[in-house]
Amino acid sequence: MKFATFMGVFATALLSANTTLAEESSQTMPPVHASQTGDSQQAVPAPYTDKPQWHQFYMIDDTNLDQVTVRGTQTMPMELMAPTELISAFARKVKVAVVNLLRWNQYNYDMPVPTEKYMRKLHFGRWINDPSDETCMNTRAKVLVRDSKGEITYRNGKTCVVEDGLWDDPYTNTEITSSRQIQIDHMVPLKNAYMSGAFNWDYKTRCLYANYMGLKEHLVSAEAHQNMSKGDSGPEGYLPPFEPGRCQYIRNWIAIKMIWRLTLNPEEAKAISDNIIKYNCKASDFVFTKDELDNQRNVITQNLNFCMINKR
Repeated sequence: MKFATFMGVFATALLSANTTLAEESSQTMPPVHASQTGDSQQAVPAPYTDKPQWHQFYMIDDTNLDQVTVRGTQTMPMELMAPTELISAFARKVKVAVVNLLRWNQYNYDMPVPTEKYMRKLHFGRWINDPSDETCMNTRAKVLVRDSKGEITYRNGKTCVVEDGLWDDPYTNTEITSSRQIQIDHMVPLKNAYMSGAFNWDYKTRCLYANYMGLKEHLVSAEAHQNMSKGDSGPEGYLPPFEPGRCQYIRNWIAIKMIWRLTLNPEEAKAISDNIIKYNCKASDFVFTKDELDNQRNVITQNLNFCMINKR
């Protein structure tokens, strides 16, 4: 087997860049996780019998880092600085290691497929109600509270189920006041994640993915009809109708796929490339700092037992 490195530093080079073949090594293979652990689920999934649809696929290259220069931050309040110190603070620049979200590794063999057909409850569980946080809110309610820019009211006088608030829907650029008009969108939908590699994870990792609040962009308070229209589609099948938000949407999609080491299929990759060009997205926005990537993966590792501890 062989793999090719896909270079996409700038959007205009995406999918048209020359690739260099090299011998595949274990370090470049997509990570393999343990199979599902003994979670007491009753349903039995049907076997997945479809042949691989894709004969090549991509993964974001998070090992070859770029260096970008940013302005340094001052260590004391500006009003306490002498004039020379103030000038120095504004002039100071530092280099930061970043992952280029448009640089992908290309794998020239069949994209792996699961052995079981996707079942939401079996493979990812449900919204978790964490008893250790002294609230009766599940993940959906917590996301609604987090995203509301107005006062929250609750159903039946209990602070468990959110009733009303004030939310900006990023997909339609409209305001919503009733939680009944909102669904919580997994930026990379659960079935899409499952087919992109999450089928190899154990149950507790998938359940954490379904309830993950360590990155705001992972779970989105979205207008219900938009979430239903999106379904499990990637950028090849759905983009928000609010066009000025499409570049950010695509950027968030790629970032989450990178954090969780999920694959991109060729149709998905082409749609990303085409839309970055179509909407004149800034290549400089498609970076993710190495520090933040390490932080995200540390948070994931530290919370792998979240669903198991709080299961009830």
